Amino acid sequence: MKPIPLHLLAAAALFAGPGSVLAERGSSAGMRDVATHDQLSQKLRMQQQKDPIANLGPAKGKTDDDPSKANAERNFVKNSAVLSYRGSLTLVPKRSLLHVPEALASRLAIDEGAKVMTFQDFLLANRAWIRTVEVTREQALGHVELPASVVESFSKSNTIVVATFKQGPISVLPPKDAEEVPTAAEMKSKRYAQ
Repeated sequence: MKPIPLHLLAAAALFAGPGSVLAERGSSAGMRDVATHDQLSQKLRMQQQKDPIANLGPAKGKTDDDPSKANAERNFVKNSAVLSYRGSLTLVPKRSLLHVPEALASRLAIDEGAKVMTFQDFLLANRAWIRTVEVTREQALGHVELPASVVESFSKSNTIVVATFKQGPISVLPPKDAEEVPTAAEMKSKRYAQ
């Protein structure tokens, strides 16, 4: 008997179709629409599990208050001072202006149609009449007073003096009494307690 070429065997398998292969394997390889016992028991177990979020109880704190409206009355522009000159303006915190000479008081008004600039850009354009004084965090909080020599130099100055912290304008609170000033440890514990 001659051996049957391989290409003839492949063609015979194609013509026979998948039905003959299933007949050889048996009927267990067919598709079933019915769920198995394991699948049904798994679905039942998942449905019977209690949702832990639903059993947390009532919410704590103020749930009726809208937190977005808590500070709605605060107005950014009202809490800022405006410095304007030659068609440009910038906003700085009101308490950041440490000294304003009478001759330059007109530059605290808003010019109509002025272009808003960042403080750094405005400062570069108007360096001749604005002076910055770098303050520490403790000085800005009012825990430490500004040195008397620096405050004295303000009165002799014919420029607007702006307090800055890391080159950005910052409010400087009035000095506090020694009893009111918290220690560094108290400030750290208060910061981490929040």
